[in-house]
Amino acid sequence: MTDSRDTLAQSQMINLPAGRFHYISWRAERTELPSVVLLHGVTSSAQSWVRVGPALADRYRVYALDMRGHGDSIKPARGAYSLRHSADDAMAFIEALGLERPVLIGHSWGGATAIVLASGASTSKPVPNLAQLILEDPAHNLGRGDPEKRAADFTKDIGRPADELRSEIAAANPSWAEADIEGKIDALHKVTREAVVSIFCEAGQTGKLLPLLANITTRTLLMRADPTLSSTLDDAAWEQAKQYLPAHSRAVQITGAAHNIHRSKFSEFVQVVKEFLHVLNV
Repeated sequence: MTDSRDTLAQSQMINLPAGRFHYISWRAERTELPSVVLLHGVTSSAQSWVRVGPALADRYRVYALDMRGHGDSIKPARGAYSLRHSADDAMAFIEALGLERPVLIGHSWGGATAIVLASGASTSKPVPNLAQLILEDPAHNLGRGDPEKRAADFTKDIGRPADELRSEIAAANPSWAEADIEGKIDALHKVTREAVVSIFCEAGQTGKLLPLLANITTRTLLMRADPTLSSTLDDAAWEQAKQYLPAHSRAVQITGAAHNIHRSKFSEFVQVVKEFLHVLNV
């Protein structure tokens, strides 16, 4: 971690209905502040947000959850990795901490989870009251295609030696900070292949995700990575998603950003997020 405010980070465990989960928080003791909940992507962990957490902690209590099968959270067997499962985890986390109207930020798989949670898809439970919703290159097509083939690119690095991963991740992602690289290595040593394959196998149970945006009432920021650098949203999906967004929402493309926008274009990501949240002193 490189930010001077990293001393505010706290690692904690919490019991939720599905089991024991790990999370990292920044300024959680400042209960008078509004809150932000961060959901990471496949084969990442709460460590994905080690720079974003401190950057938002000037105005918010920030909580980054290790999602099921990842980090130091529970590792369920196959059959428990649908987007509804991960959405229920996020909802239970919000409720357990007593967070009122949190901002919810989800990247990739975390973005897909956030769509399911905010839209109320596949459940009769009430939708949580969110202040704002931020979707960072959401993985709207997780359930398409052969799950084993789709998961292959994600599972090939699981458990590999840290030295090999460090040099390869740094070479492939020259704009990542050291903290981003180390967080990814840690995540790759804790996630299981079974969890990753299960996510791809079970993601399709919820159906198409982009139309669910029409059911969301929370003001939403949709962020897309550069479409020439492996964004999950091609031009057709981007235009479709924008049509579904609720009123007063924003759609922003970050030119030059790869899929991990908050790692590859950290400053730009934070600026867009803070402007959307009306926190302008970046």
